[in-house]
Amino acid sequence: MAIPSLIDIALEDIIAALDAKSFTSVDLVAAYIARISEVNDEFHAVIEINPDAKSIARQLDEERSRNISRGPLHGIPLLIKDNVVTLDKMECTSGSLALVGARPCHEASVITRLRKAGVILLGKTNLSEWSNFRSEKSSSGWSPRGGQTYGAYLKNSQPSGSSSGSAVAVALGLTWAALGTETTGSIIGPAETNNVIGFKPTRGLISTDAVIPVSIRQDVIGTLTRTVKDAAHLLGGFAGRSEFDKFTWNIPFDTLPDYAAVCNGTNLQGFKIGVPRNAFMGMNIKPAALAAFELGLKILTDAGAQVVENTDFKATDDYKAMDKVSKLFAITTEFKTDIQAYLSSLDKNPNNIHNLDDLIAFTEGTPEERYPEFDIGRFHWTKAEGADLDAQKYKESLKQDLYFGGEGGILGAMEAHNLDLIVIPTVAEIPIAFAAKVGYPLITVPLGFYPEGTPVEMHKRGKMILYAPGIPYCITFISKAYSEETLLKVAHAFEQLTLTRKNGPQPYLTAKTEISDILRKSGRDLKI
Repeated sequence: MAIPSLIDIALEDIIAALDAKSFTSVDLVAAYIARISEVNDEFHAVIEINPDAKSIARQLDEERSRNISRGPLHGIPLLIKDNVVTLDKMECTSGSLALVGARPCHEASVITRLRKAGVILLGKTNLSEWSNFRSEKSSSGWSPRGGQTYGAYLKNSQPSGSSSGSAVAVALGLTWAALGTETTGSIIGPAETNNVIGFKPTRGLISTDAVIPVSIRQDVIGTLTRTVKDAAHLLGGFAGRSEFDKFTWNIPFDTLPDYAAVCNGTNLQGFKIGVPRNAFMGMNIKPAALAAFELGLKILTDAGAQVVENTDFKATDDYKAMDKVSKLFAITTEFKTDIQAYLSSLDKNPNNIHNLDDLIAFTEGTPEERYPEFDIGRFHWTKAEGADLDAQKYKESLKQDLYFGGEGGILGAMEAHNLDLIVIPTVAEIPIAFAAKVGYPLITVPLGFYPEGTPVEMHKRGKMILYAPGIPYCITFISKAYSEETLLKVAHAFEQLTLTRKNGPQPYLTAKTEISDILRKSGRDLKI
Protein backbone atom coordinates (compact mmCIF):
# COMPACT_ATOMS: atom_id res chain seq x y z
CA MET A 1 0.00 0.00 0.00
CA ALA A 2 1.54 3.26 -1.14
CA ILE A 3 0.91 6.03 1.37
CA PRO A 4 0.14 9.42 -0.23
CA SER A 5 1.95 12.60 0.73
CA LEU A 6 0.44 14.44 3.68
CA ILE A 7 -0.58 17.25 1.34
CA ASP A 8 -2.97 14.83 -0.39
CA ILE A 9 -3.71 12.04 2.09
CA ALA A 10 -7.38 11.21 2.69
CA LEU A 11 -9.02 9.74 5.78
CA GLU A 12 -9.36 6.25 4.34
CA ASP A 13 -5.61 6.26 3.52
CA ILE A 14 -4.83 7.17 7.13
CA ILE A 15 -7.19 4.54 8.54
CA ALA A 16 -5.69 1.82 6.34
CA ALA A 17 -2.15 2.77 7.37
CA LEU A 18 -3.02 2.88 11.08
CA ASP A 19 -4.76 -0.50 10.84
CA ALA A 20 -1.74 -1.94 9.02
CA LYS A 21 0.56 -0.53 11.73
CA SER A 22 2.48 1.37 9.05
CA PHE A 23 2.63 4.29 11.48
CA THR A 24 0.89 5.45 14.65
CA SER A 25 -1.24 8.43 15.58
CA VAL A 26 1.75 9.75 17.55
CA ASP A 27 3.78 9.64 14.33
CA LEU A 28 1.03 11.45 12.47
CA VAL A 29 0.79 14.19 15.09
CA ALA A 30 4.57 14.60 15.07
CA ALA A 31 4.58 14.91 11.28
CA TYR A 32 1.85 17.54 11.29
CA ILE A 33 3.56 19.57 14.02
CA ALA A 34 6.81 19.45 12.05
CA ARG A 35 5.03 20.60 8.91
CA ILE A 36 3.39 23.46 10.78
CA SER A 37 6.77 24.59 12.12
CA GLU A 38 8.21 24.55 8.58
CA VAL A 39 5.75 26.92 6.94
CA ASN A 40 3.63 28.67 9.56
CA ASP A 41 5.91 31.71 9.71
CA GLU A 42 5.08 32.24 6.03
CA PHE A 43 1.31 31.64 6.16
CA HIS A 44 0.23 32.22 9.80
CA ALA A 45 -2.46 29.58 9.43
CA VAL A 46 -2.13 27.97 12.87
CA ILE A 47 -2.53 30.15 15.94
CA GLU A 48 -1.72 27.52 18.57
CA ILE A 49 -0.70 23.86 18.86
CA ASN A 50 -2.32 21.69 21.52
CA PRO A 51 0.44 20.82 24.02
CA ASP A 52 -1.42 17.61 24.86
CA ALA A 53 -1.82 16.40 21.26
CA LYS A 54 0.94 13.80 21.47
CA SER A 55 -0.20 12.40 24.81
CA ILE A 56 -3.77 12.11 23.53
CA ALA A 57 -2.45 10.35 20.42
CA ARG A 58 -0.45 7.98 22.61
CA GLN A 59 -3.59 7.05 24.57
CA LEU A 60 -5.53 6.40 21.36
CA ASP A 61 -2.67 4.32 19.95
CA GLU A 62 -2.76 2.24 23.12
CA GLU A 63 -6.49 1.68 22.66
CA ARG A 64 -5.92 0.63 19.06
CA SER A 65 -3.24 -1.84 20.19
CA ARG A 66 -5.94 -3.51 22.31
CA ASN A 67 -8.27 -3.68 19.29
CA ILE A 68 -10.47 -0.90 20.66
CA SER A 69 -11.84 1.37 17.95
CA ARG A 70 -14.03 4.39 18.54
CA GLY A 71 -14.92 4.56 14.85
CA PRO A 72 -13.42 5.95 11.64
CA LEU A 73 -12.06 9.09 13.36
CA HIS A 74 -10.09 7.14 16.00
CA GLY A 75 -6.63 8.66 16.33
CA ILE A 76 -7.13 11.27 13.61
CA PRO A 77 -5.71 14.80 14.19
CA LEU A 78 -7.91 17.81 13.45
CA LEU A 79 -7.38 21.57 13.58
CA ILE A 80 -10.12 23.79 15.05
CA LYS A 81 -10.95 27.42 14.30
CA ASP A 82 -10.13 29.72 17.22
CA ASN A 83 -13.75 30.53 18.01
CA VAL A 84 -14.83 27.00 19.01
CA VAL A 85 -14.48 26.32 22.73
CA THR A 86 -12.20 23.47 23.79
CA LEU A 87 -11.84 23.12 27.55
CA ASP A 88 -8.17 22.17 27.53
CA LYS A 89 -4.89 24.08 27.61
CA MET A 90 -5.71 26.00 24.43
CA GLU A 91 -7.23 29.47 24.29
CA CYS A 92 -10.49 30.40 22.59
CA THR A 93 -10.35 34.06 21.58
CA SER A 94 -11.86 34.62 18.13
CA GLY A 95 -8.43 36.09 17.37
CA SER A 96 -8.84 38.93 19.88
CA LEU A 97 -6.49 39.78 22.72
CA ALA A 98 -9.56 40.72 24.75
CA LEU A 99 -10.32 37.05 25.48
CA VAL A 100 -6.79 35.78 26.13
CA GLY A 101 -6.93 33.91 29.43
CA ALA A 102 -10.73 33.76 29.47
CA ARG A 103 -12.33 30.47 30.46
CA PRO A 104 -15.76 29.53 29.06
CA CYS A 105 -18.22 27.67 31.26
CA HIS A 106 -18.50 24.59 29.04
CA GLU A 107 -16.97 22.98 25.99
CA ALA A 108 -18.65 22.99 22.59
CA SER A 109 -20.86 19.92 22.14
CA VAL A 110 -19.18 19.35 18.79
CA ILE A 111 -15.78 19.09 20.46
CA THR A 112 -17.04 16.71 23.14
CA ARG A 113 -18.58 14.55 20.42
CA LEU A 114 -15.34 14.55 18.40
CA ARG A 115 -13.26 13.64 21.45
CA LYS A 116 -15.53 10.65 22.08
CA ALA A 117 -15.07 9.66 18.43
CA GLY A 118 -11.31 9.56 18.97
CA VAL A 119 -10.32 12.80 17.28
CA ILE A 120 -7.04 14.41 18.38
CA LEU A 121 -7.37 18.18 18.70
CA LEU A 122 -4.12 19.22 17.03
CA GLY A 123 -4.45 22.97 17.51
CA LYS A 124 -6.35 26.16 16.70
CA THR A 125 -6.38 28.05 13.41
CA ASN A 126 -6.21 31.77 12.75
CA LEU A 127 -9.24 33.70 11.52
CA SER A 128 -10.53 37.14 10.70
CA GLU A 129 -10.92 38.66 14.16
CA TRP A 130 -14.40 38.22 15.65
CA SER A 131 -15.29 36.18 12.54
CA ASN A 132 -15.02 39.39 10.52
CA PHE A 133 -17.63 41.22 12.56
CA ARG A 134 -15.41 43.99 13.88
CA SER A 135 -14.38 46.17 10.93
CA GLU A 136 -16.07 47.64 7.90
CA LYS A 137 -12.68 47.62 6.16
CA SER A 138 -11.17 44.43 7.50
CA SER A 139 -8.24 42.44 6.18
CA SER A 140 -9.37 38.86 5.57
CA GLY A 141 -7.49 36.45 7.79
CA TRP A 142 -6.01 39.05 10.15
CA SER A 143 -6.28 38.88 13.90
CA PRO A 144 -4.15 40.57 16.56
CA ARG A 145 -3.49 37.20 18.15
CA GLY A 146 -2.56 35.30 15.00
CA GLY A 147 -1.33 37.98 12.60
CA GLN A 148 -2.11 37.96 8.89
CA THR A 149 -2.90 34.62 7.26
CA TYR A 150 -1.94 34.44 3.57
CA GLY A 151 -3.36 32.36 0.74
CA ALA A 152 -1.68 29.09 -0.17
CA TYR A 153 -1.41 29.46 -3.94
CA LEU A 154 0.31 32.80 -4.49
CA LYS A 155 2.69 34.69 -2.24
CA ASN A 156 1.06 37.69 -0.58
CA SER A 157 -2.42 36.64 -1.72
CA GLN A 158 -5.48 37.22 0.45
CA PRO A 159 -6.85 34.00 1.97
CA SER A 160 -10.50 35.09 2.23
CA GLY A 161 -12.22 34.73 5.57
CA SER A 162 -13.15 34.32 8.20
CA SER A 163 -12.11 30.62 8.41
CA SER A 164 -8.83 31.56 6.75
CA GLY A 165 -6.35 29.51 8.75
CA SER A 166 -8.47 26.36 8.53
CA ALA A 167 -8.57 26.48 4.73
CA VAL A 168 -4.88 27.33 4.32
CA ALA A 169 -3.81 24.60 6.76
CA VAL A 170 -5.80 21.97 4.85
CA ALA A 171 -4.44 23.17 1.50
CA LEU A 172 -0.86 22.89 2.80
CA GLY A 173 -1.32 19.46 4.39
CA LEU A 174 -0.79 20.74 7.94
CA THR A 175 -3.79 18.65 8.99
CA TRP A 176 -6.08 16.06 7.47
CA ALA A 177 -9.05 18.40 7.87
CA ALA A 178 -10.16 21.42 9.88
CA LEU A 179 -13.29 22.88 11.40
CA GLY A 180 -14.44 26.32 10.36
CA THR A 181 -17.51 28.40 11.06
CA GLU A 182 -19.72 30.37 8.73
CA THR A 183 -22.26 33.11 9.28
CA THR A 184 -22.18 34.23 5.64
CA GLY A 185 -19.47 32.88 3.34
CA SER A 186 -16.78 32.31 5.97
CA ILE A 187 -16.12 28.68 5.00
CA ILE A 188 -16.98 28.91 1.32
CA GLY A 189 -14.77 31.93 0.59
CA PRO A 190 -11.52 30.55 2.05
CA ALA A 191 -12.21 27.15 0.48
CA GLU A 192 -12.33 28.79 -2.94
CA THR A 193 -9.14 30.82 -2.63
CA ASN A 194 -7.25 27.82 -1.24
CA ASN A 195 -8.54 25.11 -3.60
CA VAL A 196 -10.18 22.86 -1.00
CA ILE A 197 -13.66 21.55 -0.23
CA GLY A 198 -15.72 23.92 1.89
CA PHE A 199 -18.86 22.37 3.39
CA LYS A 200 -21.44 24.31 5.40
CA PRO A 201 -24.19 21.96 6.63
CA THR A 202 -27.76 22.90 7.52
CA ARG A 203 -28.08 25.18 10.54
CA GLY A 204 -29.22 22.82 13.27
CA LEU A 205 -27.64 19.62 11.96
CA ILE A 206 -24.58 20.45 14.08
CA SER A 207 -24.70 22.19 17.44
CA THR A 208 -23.05 25.60 17.63
CA ASP A 209 -23.19 25.98 21.39
CA ALA A 210 -19.94 27.28 22.91
CA VAL A 211 -18.91 28.96 19.69
CA ILE A 212 -18.01 32.65 20.02
CA PRO A 213 -20.99 33.98 18.10
CA VAL A 214 -21.88 36.45 15.44
CA SER A 215 -25.49 35.24 15.22
CA ILE A 216 -26.56 32.09 17.03
CA ARG A 217 -29.47 31.83 14.60
CA GLN A 218 -27.21 31.90 11.55
CA ASP A 219 -23.79 30.60 12.70
CA VAL A 220 -22.86 27.12 11.45
CA ILE A 221 -19.87 24.87 12.12
CA GLY A 222 -18.60 23.27 8.93
CA THR A 223 -15.54 21.64 7.45
CA LEU A 224 -12.53 22.28 5.27
CA THR A 225 -11.20 19.12 3.63
CA ARG A 226 -9.36 18.03 0.49
CA THR A 227 -12.07 15.65 -0.70
CA VAL A 228 -15.85 15.58 -0.58
CA LYS A 229 -15.83 12.12 0.97
CA ASP A 230 -13.68 13.34 3.84
CA ALA A 231 -16.23 16.10 4.46
CA ALA A 232 -18.90 13.39 4.61
CA HIS A 233 -16.87 11.28 7.05
CA LEU A 234 -16.32 14.26 9.33
CA LEU A 235 -19.99 15.27 9.23
CA GLY A 236 -20.91 11.80 10.45
CA GLY A 237 -18.57 12.28 13.40
CA PHE A 238 -20.03 15.48 14.82
CA ALA A 239 -23.60 15.97 13.59
CA GLY A 240 -26.55 15.37 15.90
CA ARG A 241 -28.76 16.88 18.58
CA SER A 242 -27.47 18.72 21.63
CA GLU A 243 -29.27 19.81 24.77
CA PHE A 244 -27.42 23.13 24.49
CA ASP A 245 -28.67 24.12 21.02
CA LYS A 246 -32.41 24.29 20.39
CA PHE A 247 -31.87 24.42 16.63
CA THR A 248 -30.62 20.82 16.68
CA TRP A 249 -33.93 19.70 18.16
CA ASN A 250 -35.42 20.18 14.68
CA ILE A 251 -33.32 17.43 13.08
CA PRO A 252 -35.98 15.33 11.30
CA PHE A 253 -34.34 11.94 11.88
CA ASP A 254 -33.14 10.04 14.94
CA THR A 255 -30.34 8.14 13.20
CA LEU A 256 -27.82 10.02 11.09
CA PRO A 257 -27.60 8.96 7.45
CA ASP A 258 -24.37 7.31 6.29
CA TYR A 259 -23.11 10.42 4.53
CA ALA A 260 -19.90 8.81 3.29
CA ALA A 261 -21.86 6.01 1.61
CA VAL A 262 -23.46 8.43 -0.87
CA CYS A 263 -20.01 9.50 -2.10
CA ASN A 264 -20.00 6.78 -4.71
CA GLY A 265 -20.05 6.89 -8.50
CA THR A 266 -20.56 9.68 -11.02
CA ASN A 267 -24.03 8.95 -12.40
CA LEU A 268 -26.25 11.99 -11.78
CA GLN A 269 -29.30 10.78 -13.65
CA GLY A 270 -32.49 11.97 -11.97
CA PHE A 271 -31.05 15.13 -10.39
CA LYS A 272 -32.50 18.52 -11.39
CA ILE A 273 -30.05 21.38 -10.89
CA GLY A 274 -31.09 25.02 -11.31
CA VAL A 275 -28.98 27.95 -12.53
CA PRO A 276 -30.22 31.29 -11.07
CA ARG A 277 -28.34 33.55 -13.46
CA ASN A 278 -29.89 36.80 -12.24
CA ALA A 279 -28.15 36.15 -8.91
CA PHE A 280 -24.64 36.20 -10.36
CA MET A 281 -24.37 37.46 -13.96
CA GLY A 282 -22.72 40.87 -14.29
CA MET A 283 -21.41 40.79 -10.72
CA ASN A 284 -17.62 40.87 -11.05
CA ILE A 285 -17.22 37.24 -12.09
CA LYS A 286 -14.02 37.00 -14.11
CA PRO A 287 -14.29 35.58 -17.66
CA ALA A 288 -12.14 32.54 -16.88
CA ALA A 289 -14.26 31.56 -13.88
CA LEU A 290 -17.49 32.06 -15.81
CA ALA A 291 -16.22 30.01 -18.76
CA ALA A 292 -15.19 27.20 -16.40
CA PHE A 293 -18.61 27.36 -14.75
CA GLU A 294 -20.31 26.92 -18.15
CA LEU A 295 -18.08 23.92 -18.79
CA GLY A 296 -19.05 22.62 -15.36
CA LEU A 297 -22.72 22.75 -16.37
CA LYS A 298 -21.89 20.61 -19.40
CA ILE A 299 -20.07 18.12 -17.18
CA LEU A 300 -23.16 17.86 -14.98
CA THR A 301 -25.38 17.37 -18.03
CA ASP A 302 -23.08 14.72 -19.49
CA ALA A 303 -23.22 12.88 -16.14
CA GLY A 304 -27.01 12.61 -16.49
CA ALA A 305 -28.22 15.61 -14.49
CA GLN A 306 -30.94 17.86 -15.85
CA VAL A 307 -29.55 21.39 -15.73
CA VAL A 308 -32.45 23.86 -15.67
CA GLU A 309 -31.99 27.44 -16.88
CA ASN A 310 -34.32 30.37 -16.11
CA THR A 311 -34.53 29.57 -12.40
CA ASP A 312 -33.96 33.16 -11.29
CA PHE A 313 -34.61 34.45 -7.78
CA LYS A 314 -37.58 36.81 -7.48
CA ALA A 315 -35.93 38.98 -4.82
CA THR A 316 -32.52 39.56 -6.42
CA ASP A 317 -33.19 43.15 -7.48
CA ASP A 318 -34.69 44.04 -4.09
CA TYR A 319 -31.61 42.69 -2.34
CA LYS A 320 -29.18 44.45 -4.67
CA ALA A 321 -30.89 47.77 -3.96
CA MET A 322 -30.14 47.53 -0.22
CA ASP A 323 -27.06 48.97 1.48
CA LYS A 324 -24.70 46.73 3.47
CA VAL A 325 -25.96 47.85 6.88
CA SER A 326 -29.55 47.01 5.93
CA LYS A 327 -28.55 43.62 4.52
CA LEU A 328 -26.86 42.74 7.81
CA PHE A 329 -29.23 44.46 10.23
CA ALA A 330 -30.78 41.26 11.60
CA ILE A 331 -27.47 39.57 12.41
CA THR A 332 -26.05 42.86 13.72
CA THR A 333 -28.88 42.96 16.24
CA GLU A 334 -28.32 39.31 17.10
CA PHE A 335 -24.58 39.89 17.53
CA LYS A 336 -25.32 42.61 20.07
CA THR A 337 -27.33 40.16 22.18
CA ASP A 338 -25.44 36.94 21.49
CA ILE A 339 -21.93 38.23 22.13
CA GLN A 340 -23.01 39.78 25.44
CA ALA A 341 -24.57 36.46 26.48
CA TYR A 342 -21.32 34.67 25.64
CA LEU A 343 -19.17 37.19 27.53
CA SER A 344 -21.42 37.07 30.58
CA SER A 345 -21.17 33.26 30.67
CA LEU A 346 -17.38 33.16 31.04
CA ASP A 347 -16.08 31.52 34.22
CA LYS A 348 -12.80 33.46 33.95
CA ASN A 349 -12.66 36.88 32.32
CA PRO A 350 -9.30 38.49 33.20
CA ASN A 351 -9.77 41.54 30.97
CA ASN A 352 -13.28 42.18 32.35
CA ILE A 353 -14.95 42.17 28.93
CA HIS A 354 -18.61 41.87 29.89
CA ASN A 355 -20.36 43.66 27.02
CA LEU A 356 -19.78 45.44 23.73
CA ASP A 357 -18.87 48.72 25.42
CA ASP A 358 -16.08 46.92 27.30
CA LEU A 359 -14.95 45.30 24.07
CA ILE A 360 -14.92 48.61 22.21
CA ALA A 361 -12.90 50.26 24.98
CA PHE A 362 -10.39 47.39 25.05
CA THR A 363 -10.00 47.41 21.27
CA GLU A 364 -9.48 51.16 21.10
CA GLY A 365 -7.04 51.13 24.01
CA THR A 366 -4.85 48.15 23.09
CA PRO A 367 -2.15 48.99 20.50
CA GLU A 368 -1.86 45.40 19.29
CA GLU A 369 -5.49 45.56 18.17
CA ARG A 370 -4.29 48.12 15.59
CA TYR A 371 -7.14 50.57 16.02
CA PRO A 372 -7.88 52.84 14.16
CA GLU A 373 -5.96 51.21 11.28
CA PHE A 374 -8.58 48.48 11.57
CA ASP A 375 -11.83 50.21 12.46
CA ILE A 376 -14.66 48.95 14.68
CA GLY A 377 -17.48 50.02 12.40
CA ARG A 378 -19.46 46.81 12.74
CA PHE A 379 -19.35 47.04 16.52
CA HIS A 380 -20.89 50.49 16.19
CA TRP A 381 -23.66 49.19 13.92
CA THR A 382 -25.13 47.58 17.04
CA LYS A 383 -25.90 51.05 18.42
CA ALA A 384 -28.29 51.88 15.57
CA GLU A 385 -31.90 52.68 16.35
CA GLY A 386 -34.00 49.52 16.39
CA ALA A 387 -31.06 47.15 16.98
CA ASP A 388 -32.95 45.26 19.64
CA LEU A 389 -34.60 41.84 19.47
CA ASP A 390 -37.92 43.32 20.61
CA ALA A 391 -37.84 46.22 18.16
CA GLN A 392 -40.11 46.30 15.12
CA LYS A 393 -37.18 47.19 12.86
CA TYR A 394 -35.40 43.97 13.79
CA LYS A 395 -38.53 41.88 13.32
CA GLU A 396 -39.07 43.35 9.86
CA SER A 397 -35.43 42.78 8.94
CA LEU A 398 -35.60 39.15 10.07
CA LYS A 399 -38.82 38.62 8.11
CA GLN A 400 -37.12 40.06 5.03
CA ASP A 401 -34.10 37.78 5.51
CA LEU A 402 -36.36 34.74 5.64
CA TYR A 403 -38.07 35.90 2.46
CA PHE A 404 -34.74 36.30 0.64
CA GLY A 405 -33.73 32.74 1.45
CA GLY A 406 -37.25 31.39 1.10
CA GLU A 407 -39.96 32.34 -1.37
CA GLY A 408 -37.98 35.23 -2.85
CA GLY A 409 -34.82 33.22 -3.35
CA ILE A 410 -33.60 29.66 -3.06
CA LEU A 411 -36.72 27.90 -1.82
CA GLY A 412 -38.95 29.77 -4.26
CA ALA A 413 -36.79 28.78 -7.23
CA MET A 414 -36.43 25.18 -6.09
CA GLU A 415 -40.14 24.66 -5.52
CA ALA A 416 -41.21 26.45 -8.71
CA HIS A 417 -38.97 24.22 -10.84
CA ASN A 418 -38.95 21.06 -8.68
CA LEU A 419 -35.16 21.30 -8.25
CA ASP A 420 -32.85 19.17 -6.15
CA LEU A 421 -30.06 21.74 -6.04
CA ILE A 422 -28.92 25.17 -7.14
CA VAL A 423 -25.47 25.63 -8.75
CA ILE A 424 -23.49 28.87 -8.89
CA PRO A 425 -19.94 30.17 -9.31
CA THR A 426 -18.59 30.36 -5.76
CA VAL A 427 -17.75 34.05 -6.11
CA ALA A 428 -21.49 34.79 -6.45
CA GLU A 429 -22.33 36.50 -3.16
CA ILE A 430 -26.13 36.76 -3.39
CA PRO A 431 -27.04 33.04 -3.40
CA ILE A 432 -24.55 32.38 -0.59
CA ALA A 433 -26.08 35.21 1.45
CA PHE A 434 -29.59 33.92 0.76
CA ALA A 435 -28.62 30.40 1.87
CA ALA A 436 -27.09 31.80 5.05
CA LYS A 437 -30.21 33.73 5.99
CA VAL A 438 -32.30 30.55 6.19
CA GLY A 439 -29.61 28.08 7.24
CA TYR A 440 -29.47 26.09 4.01
CA PRO A 441 -26.49 23.81 3.33
CA LEU A 442 -23.94 24.32 0.59
CA ILE A 443 -20.67 22.84 -0.61
CA THR A 444 -17.85 24.24 -2.72
CA VAL A 445 -15.70 22.14 -5.07
CA PRO A 446 -12.50 23.27 -6.86
CA LEU A 447 -13.07 24.22 -10.48
CA GLY A 448 -9.90 25.84 -11.84
CA PHE A 449 -7.19 28.49 -11.64
CA TYR A 450 -7.02 31.96 -13.16
CA PRO A 451 -4.86 31.73 -16.31
CA GLU A 452 -1.82 33.63 -17.46
CA GLY A 453 -2.80 37.12 -18.52
CA THR A 454 -5.34 37.59 -15.73
CA PRO A 455 -4.95 41.21 -14.53
CA VAL A 456 -3.60 41.46 -11.00
CA GLU A 457 -6.08 43.09 -8.62
CA MET A 458 -5.31 44.01 -5.04
CA HIS A 459 -7.50 43.46 -2.00
CA LYS A 460 -9.40 46.53 -0.85
CA ARG A 461 -6.85 47.01 1.94
CA GLY A 462 -4.25 47.34 -0.85
CA LYS A 463 -1.66 45.01 0.65
CA MET A 464 -2.66 41.56 -0.63
CA ILE A 465 -3.42 40.10 -4.05
CA LEU A 466 -7.07 39.35 -4.73
CA TYR A 467 -6.96 38.13 -8.36
CA ALA A 468 -3.94 37.00 -10.38
CA PRO A 469 -2.76 34.07 -12.50
CA GLY A 470 -2.69 30.86 -10.45
CA ILE A 471 -5.32 31.79 -7.86
CA PRO A 472 -8.07 29.13 -7.59
CA TYR A 473 -11.81 29.44 -8.18
CA CYS A 474 -14.64 27.03 -7.38
CA ILE A 475 -18.22 25.95 -8.04
CA THR A 476 -20.87 25.80 -5.30
CA PHE A 477 -23.95 23.60 -4.86
CA ILE A 478 -26.84 24.69 -2.60
CA SER A 479 -29.91 22.78 -1.44
CA LYS A 480 -32.73 22.86 1.10
CA ALA A 481 -32.40 22.07 4.80
CA TYR A 482 -31.24 18.56 5.68
CA SER A 483 -30.45 17.71 2.04
CA GLU A 484 -26.81 16.89 2.79
CA GLU A 485 -26.99 13.47 1.14
CA THR A 486 -28.03 15.08 -2.14
CA LEU A 487 -25.35 17.76 -1.90
CA LEU A 488 -22.59 15.30 -1.09
CA LYS A 489 -23.64 12.87 -3.82
CA VAL A 490 -23.59 15.53 -6.54
CA ALA A 491 -20.48 17.30 -5.26
CA HIS A 492 -18.56 14.02 -5.04
CA ALA A 493 -19.54 13.08 -8.58
CA PHE A 494 -18.48 16.49 -9.88
CA GLU A 495 -15.20 16.26 -7.98
CA GLN A 496 -14.43 12.84 -9.50
CA LEU A 497 -15.34 14.00 -12.99
CA THR A 498 -13.04 17.03 -12.81
CA LEU A 499 -10.24 16.17 -10.31
CA THR A 500 -9.24 19.83 -10.31
CA ARG A 501 -7.42 19.72 -7.01
CA LYS A 502 -5.69 16.42 -7.68
CA ASN A 503 -4.42 17.40 -11.13
CA GLY A 504 -3.85 21.11 -10.52
CA PRO A 505 -0.79 23.00 -9.30
CA GLN A 506 0.56 22.75 -5.75
CA PRO A 507 0.67 25.67 -3.30
CA TYR A 508 3.61 27.97 -3.98
CA LEU A 509 5.41 26.81 -0.82
CA THR A 510 4.92 23.42 0.79
CA ALA A 511 6.17 21.63 3.88
CA LYS A 512 8.59 18.77 3.28
CA THR A 513 8.17 16.53 6.33
CA GLU A 514 6.43 13.23 5.64
CA ILE A 515 5.57 10.28 7.86
CA SER A 516 8.66 8.46 6.57
CA ASP A 517 10.86 11.24 7.98
CA ILE A 518 9.35 10.84 11.44
CA LEU A 519 9.84 7.07 11.33
CA ARG A 520 13.41 7.41 10.09
CA LYS A 521 14.30 9.72 12.98
CA SER A 522 13.10 7.07 15.43
CA GLY A 523 15.02 4.30 13.68
CA ARG A 524 12.01 2.74 11.97
CA ASP A 525 11.08 2.20 8.35
CA LEU A 526 7.71 2.88 6.78
CA LYS A 527 5.78 -0.37 6.55
CA ILE A 528 3.92 -0.61 3.25
